[in-house]
Amino acid sequence: MKRFALILMCLAGLAVCTGCGNKGGKKADGKDGKVDIEKVADKLMKEAFEGDKYSKEAAEFYFKKNEGIKLSDLAPDYKLNETSKYTYYGDERDALANFKIQDGDTYTKDQHEANVRRIYALTKKVADNGINVYGFEEKSNKDEAMAEKDLEQMMKDNAGSKIFGIEIYIGSYGWSFLRNGDLHRCEISLLEKDDVKLGYSVKMYKGLQKSFDETLEDAEKALEDPEVQKQLEKALKDASK
Repeated sequence: MKRFALILMCLAGLAVCTGCGNKGGKKADGKDGKVDIEKVADKLMKEAFEGDKYSKEAAEFYFKKNEGIKLSDLAPDYKLNETSKYTYYGDERDALANFKIQDGDTYTKDQHEANVRRIYALTKKVADNGINVYGFEEKSNKDEAMAEKDLEQMMKDNAGSKIFGIEIYIGSYGWSFLRNGDLHRCEISLLEKDDVKLGYSVKMYKGLQKSFDETLEDAEKALEDPEVQKQLEKALKDASK
């Protein structure tokens, strides 16, 4: 319905332009001067999302817009339990999807590791430089932060261990990747309850662009600005009222 409404809006706008003689205007998309209304509607759909943030549609929209990745490519091959309101989330900052198994089904460590490998390949494919890196969440030095994070080493580091015969496996993995010049973060977590594996969660968001020390330095410089100090002083006075 939203797409249909946008098409109607585009048609209405086109009618106004035509009525005005389209003075000084440029020709539209096609070489023949015709406007492709569906393309215009698609462009508007890509630039705006007005639905519920806690929805599959929101996650789908923002994974694609922010990361260039389809939600369907992140999903597993098993039937999903999507009953929780918080199964999906999406906004301008981040996108989240919880891929939970159906009651009575099983999810194994091998499946989890296979999903991590598959998603690692997806972010690597959309990265500007074709690699996944450590990011400033893990390294403070820029060269180290921008160095490739090796998949096999990461899998080895997060493989877990056995203590008194009991396996301790957290199942959390994370890395960064460059997307349109910015560092983005991918985090995969094991969904678990009462030691039963229930699936996995994928969260992607715009990560740290500088080291923690550099971020602090920028904050300190900003605090030295007289205008910022004035605003802070005003905020403190307002808060004390």
